[in-house]
Amino acid sequence: MDPFTMTAVLAAVDTAASGALSGAAGELGRRTAEGLAGLARRAWRRDGGGEPPTAPADDGERRALAALLIEQARAEPGFARDLASWLRESEWLAAAAAGPAAAPGAARPRMLPPLTSAFTDRDDVLAKVTALLAGPDGGAAASMAPPVAVLVGSAGVGKTAAAVHCARSLADRFPDGELYADLRGAAADTAVTPSEVLVRFLHHLGVPADRVPADEQGQADLYRERTAGRRMVVLLDNAHSAAQAGPLLTASPGSLVLVTSRHRLPALVRDHGARIVPVGPLSGADSVLLLTRIAGPERVAAQRTHAEAVAARCGGIPLALCETGALVQVREQLTWESLEREFAAMTGGLGDTAGLTGGRQGQAPGMPDDAALPDDTAFRVSPVEPALLATDLSYRELAPDAARLYRLLALRPWPDIPVGAAAAAADTGEAEARRLLETLAAAHLLEETGEERYRFHDLVRLHAARRAHEEDGRAATALAVRRTLTWYLRLAARADALVIPGRWHLGPAYARTPGSGPAGRTAEEARAALAVLRRERANLAEAVRAAEEYGFDEEAWQLCEATWGLHLRLGFHDQWVATHLRGVEAARRCAAGIGDPRAEGRIRTQLAFGYMGLGRYAEAEAQLTAAAAADERAGHHRGRATATESLGLLCLRQWRYEAAEEYFVQARRALDGIAPGGDGAADVPRADALLAHHLGRALRGQDRHAEALAQLADALARFRALPDRDLYNEARVRMSLGETHLAAGDPAAARAPLDEALAVMEAEGAVLQRADAAELRARCTRAPEEAARYLRLARSLYEDAGDTAGVSRTEAHLRETGAGGA
Repeated sequence: MDPFTMTAVLAAVDTAASGALSGAAGELGRRTAEGLAGLARRAWRRDGGGEPPTAPADDGERRALAALLIEQARAEPGFARDLASWLRESEWLAAAAAGPAAAPGAARPRMLPPLTSAFTDRDDVLAKVTALLAGPDGGAAASMAPPVAVLVGSAGVGKTAAAVHCARSLADRFPDGELYADLRGAAADTAVTPSEVLVRFLHHLGVPADRVPADEQGQADLYRERTAGRRMVVLLDNAHSAAQAGPLLTASPGSLVLVTSRHRLPALVRDHGARIVPVGPLSGADSVLLLTRIAGPERVAAQRTHAEAVAARCGGIPLALCETGALVQVREQLTWESLEREFAAMTGGLGDTAGLTGGRQGQAPGMPDDAALPDDTAFRVSPVEPALLATDLSYRELAPDAARLYRLLALRPWPDIPVGAAAAAADTGEAEARRLLETLAAAHLLEETGEERYRFHDLVRLHAARRAHEEDGRAATALAVRRTLTWYLRLAARADALVIPGRWHLGPAYARTPGSGPAGRTAEEARAALAVLRRERANLAEAVRAAEEYGFDEEAWQLCEATWGLHLRLGFHDQWVATHLRGVEAARRCAAGIGDPRAEGRIRTQLAFGYMGLGRYAEAEAQLTAAAAADERAGHHRGRATATESLGLLCLRQWRYEAAEEYFVQARRALDGIAPGGDGAADVPRADALLAHHLGRALRGQDRHAEALAQLADALARFRALPDRDLYNEARVRMSLGETHLAAGDPAAARAPLDEALAVMEAEGAVLQRADAAELRARCTRAPEEAARYLRLARSLYEDAGDTAGVSRTEAHLRETGAGGA
């Protein structure tokens, strides 16, 4: 039977190409893609003529490449053996990109937020969701799709609490875990993208960061694969549209999807069979019950008639009831009778919410206007008035310092608010900010989302932002936003300098940043710094948007610069592109004024890597070309060298090895233009070493093995001569030397550099890289026992890293050696 069918080979080509584009499967993905490039070039040389092959960009090109490989395999036995070996490796790449399959030991995420102890009623909502699980005939649901319930209701009516109540009440039916995401869909400009949520879900499902595809379609495919056959609850909170929620639906019929929204989302009904479950205001009796649970039964019993009148004023809106109850609970002398009079006076004096929300005149950037009021048209009963009346009443009871912090935190729709950012906004110490945040949370004006992290309900933020506009004025609010941005910038710059030490930076934020050299941090510090950037990722994206809207261009592009380590290590490519597009425009404005003229080229180069991660190569090339031109205008040789080097790296991804070689040579010429002691001179030795490594890879891609080995030896010598030794990159060069010797058919020569790489990667704690080096080392011997020793090492390292695909692959190779899996 012919093993080289179009279906099998085309599937492998698809896997290798998509894996290379997304970074899936790490070094295995890179090596498998380069293996495909080598096979394509061999077939091209036999075919004769034309341009060298490049990475296939669409289905037609992939099919043509698969046909060429099959034709060559049928004509040449040696090529057939190599193609068969490569096909086997591509199968492991597909497994690695998918991550470990769902199994009894698979990750069981528990992401649901806690349910408040004051939760009241909603038995009707739970009954409707439970009935949905039973199917139309009252028996077990027979659909091949998961049941989807859309809990629809007005702002503040308690949709989230009702959904969490349903999920927790039905938890025993869904033993494989719970996924939760706040889609922030109160407005289109705050709504998160499906890709952001998919990446987070995949991480919680056990997919390592470097195995998550860059593109949304790949993420959605992997998400459905990882949830297939599992019984889970997926809660998508505060959805803005069906387009936002659709990619987040699991395909497993044994799961339940709960969506909350202020909109009815008819497309989910049409396309996914969703059922609409209305969530309305609480009844009068339940309103009093909730008020009693918050304020305390003894306080309500003392003036029950007036308490019932206050509950009625709250319109059955849990948000208003909770704020009012908290106010009574903390103020022992406040009576229900006086509260009733105050509510009546506020309503009678206003007639609507205008006095609470203000108008558009003189509005500061980022302030919501009347068009941003929640869309409650589906219900014809707005909760804005009772909720804002209760909020304003609670606000008036705050001490001045707490009221000021309340106002200043609401100036931007921060995903959540850490203590440090709050202290910066108020220009106070963290201890004082912590006390004030606890005060606001006790008054139900802030929600606590985690340890020392808070957020606003969007209706409450609407009130607070309008109060800031009225009471603080444009100058004070802008200054508060700038202080907050500066805090985030310093935080990100400190972390970024630890994540990728030794890289060159732009911007004054790095001037006082310690630990920027390879000797300045430990591996543990680097991991902790990356965790900080990941935790603040959404806030950093909001900081870039705020900087753009307020005209703080220097902060905007520097925030982009400070997220380089975050994006390079973890991806989040959609956010990467969105923030850096803003950063490029900010940098251009700076260059046209009195700002740093080097910034434009720097941020364009970083933006190009975001496009590369998404496989949008034409846009990446355009940005890099523009970056090189901007750096040339600025007279910034170091920046131009980086942009040109990056063009070479782009060509490596596309198998354009001859073009890559030329770009690397041009980049080295640009470095030669840096005078001793000039801008970027300190970074030249390390940059030269990196370029030598890249050149070696480009030459190996052209099968110019002798020249490649000479370049790699030069790269190794340059790295070893650096004042601050970069041991990790030295080891990477040694691995490239080993790969090149193997490609040249000299496994004996590959042993020494790979042995040295193994030792360094062990010292550096680079587990996956060490495992990859061990697999390469096993290919350097024909002695089964020696090969098995290195394969066992690789297997144990993959086990330590939780890489089940690596474990399976090395076990298969062990069986082939005849040594078994022992």
